[in-house]
Amino acid sequence: MAIDLAPHLDPAHTAVVALEVQQHMLDPKTALIPGVAAHAEAIGLVRNVAALMAAARRLGAPVVYVSDERREDGKGAVKNLMIGRAIAGAESRSWSHGPIHHLLTPQPGDISLGREHGMTGFYTTPLDAYLRNLEVTTVILVGVSANIAVAGTAIEAMNLGYRVIVPNDCIAGDPPEYVQQLLKFTIRNVAMVAPVQAILDHWAGVPAA
Repeated sequence: MAIDLAPHLDPAHTAVVALEVQQHMLDPKTALIPGVAAHAEAIGLVRNVAALMAAARRLGAPVVYVSDERREDGKGAVKNLMIGRAIAGAESRSWSHGPIHHLLTPQPGDISLGREHGMTGFYTTPLDAYLRNLEVTTVILVGVSANIAVAGTAIEAMNLGYRVIVPNDCIAGDPPEYVQQLLKFTIRNVAMVAPVQAILDHWAGVPAA
């Protein structure tokens, strides 16, 4: 059954929240986790997210970036993260996610937040404060990785009272078949799942801000 997104896409109360759309997560040549970058490339994630952001900006809906910005030297970092198992040469290389992907560069008026600790969008960031102060009630989550950041942030947003929409062609993880299972059995229970085109089609009929 098709989901009716229209009641939840008022640009005045909707924000696009982009998780870790950074060079070393999305560029296959420099990827920390090659499988995530490969999946992102296969589904055209950067292109899809760029189109969604452009539509949001046209309508005056906030675009918010939450980036992983850990210290290069690792000082003060926790020791209990298991993600190192998925990063080739984790013991000998920086975990820096790098700058925002060059095709998704923030524009004037966008909000850029950095996270030094944890692995989800709301943890140790002012994301919730920004969204509430902007009177946002619907959060459209995009980015990587579906395995952790997207899944965790979707649950956090739901717990905080937001309506959550996850465009299934704007998130990537590793392996791709797991992402499909995650969407089907977990994400759909806390968020509305639909292709990005459904959002773009609705917003195409809304006058610019």
